[in-house]
Amino acid sequence: MEENPYAAPRVELVEDAGPRQMNGWTPGHLRLLGWLSLACAVCTLILTGVAVAAGATEDPLMTRLSDWIGVALTLLGCYLLIRLKLFAEARFSADGLAPPVWAVIIGSLAIEGLDFLMGDASTEPGWPMLFYFGAVAVLGALTGWLGVRLLKVQNAYPAFRVMGWLDLVGGIMMATIVLMLLGLLPLIAGNLAMMLVFFRGARELEPSS
Repeated sequence: MEENPYAAPRVELVEDAGPRQMNGWTPGHLRLLGWLSLACAVCTLILTGVAVAAGATEDPLMTRLSDWIGVALTLLGCYLLIRLKLFAEARFSADGLAPPVWAVIIGSLAIEGLDFLMGDASTEPGWPMLFYFGAVAVLGALTGWLGVRLLKVQNAYPAFRVMGWLDLVGGIMMATIVLMLLGLLPLIAGNLAMMLVFFRGARELEPSS
């Protein structure tokens, strides 16, 4: 049967941002980022336990250990966040991620700096403690902003959207200060969602895909 010359042309309404737009990325690199995301989540749980033990025992060695683990995890988290931004820009043509990503990175590093400078004063009643927790609240708000921007990325993986919701919820809980510790749970889960995002990207770049 002949085609109707007056019929509307059949075209794809939305072009899929496929692996062809992921120049410079390899499956091995993405899998490594996925494993690092998992390590970040697991080590954050370990750090929480070490910090609780250090506070309960007042052991200087445990305190120093928790401080160094915290610094290492902060640097790893900043690195993964930068790689996630670059991946989202390559895979989903995402825009608008740079401001919240860099704001969260600067805020995270600032918190580590305050923790180092203030020491025990950040947990003792007084202006230093108020200033410290005020900075934590700001970081929570910035994390929530990042979650909103992640949710606005079009044609993203389901795990990417889950990560956005987890960052949004965790950021809001952190900003309240009262729910700050519980807010760690969705943020840790966000690292697991990030792991799934990187693993999904690695599968797409496999030769058989």
